Amino acid sequence: MRNVSKLLHIMVLATIVALLVAAIPASPALAVAEDIELDPERGEIGDWIDIEGEDFTPSDYTPGSEYYSEVDIYFSREEADRNDDIGDEVENYERVKSGVLVDEYGDLDTRFKVPAELTDGEDDEEVHGGTYYVYATYHGEDNIEAVAEFTVIAGVIGLDPDDGPVGTEAEITGEGFTDDEDITVEYDDDEVNIVTGDDETDDNGEFTCTIIIPESTAGEHTITVTDDSGSEAEAEFTVEPEITVTSAEGAAGDTISVKGTGFGEDIDVTIEFDSDEVAEDETDYYGSFEVTFTVPVKSSGTYEIEVEDEDGNKDDVDFTIAAGVKLSQTTGNVGSEVTVSGSGFIPNATVTITYATEPVAVATTTADAIGKFSATFTVPKSKHGQHTITATDGTNTVTTIFTMESAPPTIPLPLLPQMGVKAESLVYFDWDDVTDPSGVTYTLQVAADESFTDIVLEKTELAESEYTLTKEEKLESTKKEAPYYWRVRAIDGASNMSEWSGAGSFYVGFTFQLTGWVLYTLIGIVGLLLLAFVYLMGRRRAAS
Repeated sequence: MRNVSKLLHIMVLATIVALLVAAIPASPALAVAEDIELDPERGEIGDWIDIEGEDFTPSDYTPGSEYYSEVDIYFSREEADRNDDIGDEVENYERVKSGVLVDEYGDLDTRFKVPAELTDGEDDEEVHGGTYYVYATYHGEDNIEAVAEFTVIAGVIGLDPDDGPVGTEAEITGEGFTDDEDITVEYDDDEVNIVTGDDETDDNGEFTCTIIIPESTAGEHTITVTDDSGSEAEAEFTVEPEITVTSAEGAAGDTISVKGTGFGEDIDVTIEFDSDEVAEDETDYYGSFEVTFTVPVKSSGTYEIEVEDEDGNKDDVDFTIAAGVKLSQTTGNVGSEVTVSGSGFIPNATVTITYATEPVAVATTTADAIGKFSATFTVPKSKHGQHTITATDGTNTVTTIFTMESAPPTIPLPLLPQMGVKAESLVYFDWDDVTDPSGVTYTLQVAADESFTDIVLEKTELAESEYTLTKEEKLESTKKEAPYYWRVRAIDGASNMSEWSGAGSFYVGFTFQLTGWVLYTLIGIVGLLLLAFVYLMGRRRAAS
């Protein structure tokens, strides 16, 4: 009895456990989402694209219970998510594969060709460049089970030229882009400006524009054009190294600057003149540099300047050494000591130095064995402004400019005659000295009116700061109420003139002067009177 009771008890417990197990819902297995992958993930219209999938419902090949799992593949520009529907969230599409068999492991492997047109949806649509989506559904169903992204490279661009130095104007022509869309041009992923041409496609998806190749290192660089719809195309531009100099001609001893672009990044460059190293430098991040050097002493002729970096990128330009001259000073005054130095002349030849527009020979010298010379001369009296200095050996003739100073002298201060005084007819004029680096002369004017419209005397190029009228220049006597007026100004050796001094006034009183015959007559009369006087005195003494 006890055993029976125990057995019943066990049976009751088992029943309760069974009921509890039945009542507790089984935990669902962790679902694994279907997945597809594309290879490659970008391509052109007509390219074959491999597609692999996993974690789909597997096919069952067991005899008698066979089940074949199949998948459809769609291609569309419209973006959707898993569990969205083809025909609902995705309206325009192309079914590129139908009934793709899934194996017993839930995997699939197939390929499709990128279509040129989407024809299976609501509206037909041409395929352009840009981002598209590949969807997988179970065969005959609309629910999207897996999504992959694909980039269509539909546009095509061409470059003219496709190589050259930094700064090249490269023309870009494009076709196969979306109609009437703005375009963006990038150079190595950095946007660059369109300098001329189209900035959007036309109604055939075509355009032509021009860009300037920016600073960049030697070698290939990618130019990418993208329209607003995502159409994209690429082309390669090859940057070539280039150097430029500030001048293609100069004289030995000149300092010139060499600029380089399109060399290697952060790399040493060597500058050679006629195969002799004259400078070194290092490029920056963009492969550019700038360096100066002194033109070496060589005879006249054309020489090669070559720049090469450590990677073998190089370029060269021609530089012509011509006869040249330099002045120790390019401005000065009359009497300045100026040294003319020259190079590139005929070795051992006589060199003549001339000054001014109407040449005046100021020095001669002889060039040395390599065509250099030096000569010093004193600047002659000449007008203010620019004057040409010429050096010639009969074959080489070189000119340079000397500028004569243009500062006027100070205004002289009148001293004598003082204002309003009576003066002798042979007037003595005096004024303060004026000094000037180019030397000074004076001009004196005397007029019968204060406005100096009636000038009665003018003396020029007076070397002294005083002057006395000669007998031939004597002034007629005047009344005090109608005086003479006088003024003076200074003029230096460079023809710079001061302003006129203030006008002084004076008058000339009556002066009796005896002419020659009158004087002789008076002397005769006086002599006769003296003789008569002596005669009378003699008779008076005799009578007494």
